[in-house]
Amino acid sequence: MKQLLVFVLSLYTTLAWAVLEVTILKQDENAFPIVISDFSVVGDANQGKTIAHVMRDNFNRSGEFSASGANYVINNKPNFDKWKAKKIEAIVLGKLEKISKKVFNVEIELLDVYSKKTLYKDKFAVHNSGIRRIAHYLSDQIYHALLGERGSFDTRLAYITVTNKGKGGREYRLEISDSDAQNPQTILKSKEPVLSPVWSPDQNKIAYVSFRNARSEVFIQYPFVRRKTQKLPYFDGIASSPSWHPNGKSLLLTLSKNGNKDIYSYQLASKKLTRLTTDVSIDTEASYSPEGDKIVFTSNRSGQVQVYIKDLKTSKINRATFKGRYNAKAVFSPDGKSLAMVHRVGKDYRIALLDIATKDLTIMTNNQLDESPFFSPNGGMIIFATNKDSSGVLSVVSILGRQTFELASKAGEVREPNWSHYLK
Repeated sequence: MKQLLVFVLSLYTTLAWAVLEVTILKQDENAFPIVISDFSVVGDANQGKTIAHVMRDNFNRSGEFSASGANYVINNKPNFDKWKAKKIEAIVLGKLEKISKKVFNVEIELLDVYSKKTLYKDKFAVHNSGIRRIAHYLSDQIYHALLGERGSFDTRLAYITVTNKGKGGREYRLEISDSDAQNPQTILKSKEPVLSPVWSPDQNKIAYVSFRNARSEVFIQYPFVRRKTQKLPYFDGIASSPSWHPNGKSLLLTLSKNGNKDIYSYQLASKKLTRLTTDVSIDTEASYSPEGDKIVFTSNRSGQVQVYIKDLKTSKINRATFKGRYNAKAVFSPDGKSLAMVHRVGKDYRIALLDIATKDLTIMTNNQLDESPFFSPNGGMIIFATNKDSSGVLSVVSILGRQTFELASKAGEVREPNWSHYLK
């Protein structure tokens, strides 16, 4: 990150349909108190406020921090006793200097209020187009310096927006954005339903399901290069629920070949299709473990809708869920120790977290119609779709702080979220 940071916009995007509105629903009283001061500026560099503002929003959405400003610019000698009296534990201060028409030098320092020691310090040049991206990058660095874990701020989201166009018609848009729903870009518009977008591990591709040919098919789109959209072969029957292998060379698919839904692996280079489940029941909604040696999927083979895990080395399949009569759409956490899934409570469908080893199941939400959970890259948050006031919105729940925030569109509904891996 020492080099000049230049960020190139997508070649295939159109103007975003609408920026999602972000609403924080709940603040954790035990959140880590931190002050992020507006950066001091040298020359015409109002972006100093933008960096601090984006960073504060990032930390407040994380559920683990309570980030505030200082009402003034803190320079290199903060009054530690004053901030200690306000129970602030850490201070972030910075400097932004304009060194050419479009290039800035950025300096940042993280100070521990109690020890008065520097916990993180850096200086680098950034292009004007990368101000928001650098705020996300710096948020990740501060997060790591304070918690010893990687943040998920410098990442992207993918989701589907749906708007009514009159006379029963609808418009479906595949959108991508920064992790805070800003900088949105529309990469696909369609009158036919678009479902299940999923980022490739290298973040250069998005696989999704489209009905544009009057049947359910899987496509791969390249949002950042000028390359033709790839359509996977027609496999006889419906194709749905794509999920990338961690090596990015194959996709899990649900196919209804021979009239029964089963899980298949499709190798993109060799075009080889391998059947992974053979039960006469419905097997669907599969995704890989972080190491790619297991898959988790939904099946009704027990007479109930439950979640199963298949070991791809031994081919052994074990039932993972036993609490409740409906558990579905499970995905592995980044460390492979937990599953996020949809769990039915009475008539409600809520997001739950399963400890794979202990089988302990924790219900994370209190909504009526949650679906499509997906972990942030560091496993600290789960994004999912839910229903509010009869309209689809995205919501995020923090694993530790249980703080949640919503992403909603005034233009229509928002569905089918997917969180990218770390940007490279």
